[in-house]
Amino acid sequence: VWWAWLIAVFLVLFEAGIVSVLLLSVSHSKSQRDVFTATMKIEGVWREDMTEQSIVDDLNPTKKAFIVRLLTFPLQIIPFVGQAMYAAINATFIGWDHMDRYFDAIQLSPHLQRVEIFGEELSDCRALCNPATYDIDNDIARFGFFCSIIESIPVFGWVFGPINNAIAAALYAVDIERSGGLVCLREENEDEESNQESQGPLDALREKGERVMQFGESIATNDNDSRATKYLKEKAKASIISSLSNKR
Repeated sequence: VWWAWLIAVFLVLFEAGIVSVLLLSVSHSKSQRDVFTATMKIEGVWREDMTEQSIVDDLNPTKKAFIVRLLTFPLQIIPFVGQAMYAAINATFIGWDHMDRYFDAIQLSPHLQRVEIFGEELSDCRALCNPATYDIDNDIARFGFFCSIIESIPVFGWVFGPINNAIAAALYAVDIERSGGLVCLREENEDEESNQESQGPLDALREKGERVMQFGESIATNDNDSRATKYLKEKAKASIISSLSNKR
């Protein structure tokens, strides 16, 4: 029958469209990765311990509110207003998606990524309802907003937008590296240093107490001396406990 041929034509076009989208996504992902890495190397901040993001991780559809971005995608059909609404709703997640290459390069854990983006560890659902996600002072959100606007420009944005945004993400990462690294990592290093500083005097007290007890044992040669040793040990132990209590 005639309609069987018509259905067959539509199915072939549909399958060709899916294959084209997949090939284009893989090509864009590889190009963005190469451009991102090359830009950081040109700027002189790419280190030997950094790793390039794999295509599988880049195209992972289960991260960064992919479902929300998919549901809000039809908004882009509305000229100007719809594109701005889509960019505003998904700005933080789009910015995160582009900066994910840098996070993977420095092997930043998912927990610290969420702390860096949202200020605390939030799930995608909680982040969507959190006012901080749409804060104009959020650098990631502002970056993602403009990336989305550029990619929504007809023809130019579809072809050159992803490469342009990859270069922008690399330059953003360069600024982060030159400013001392991510905020979450700086805070974590400061906490470790403060803990080491607070533990330093306590360790010195323990060593002092051990030296006192060793000295007492060295002079114990008879029963009377053993009493002196016991006294010195108890005295040193009491001193350490008292110092620890005062420190707390």
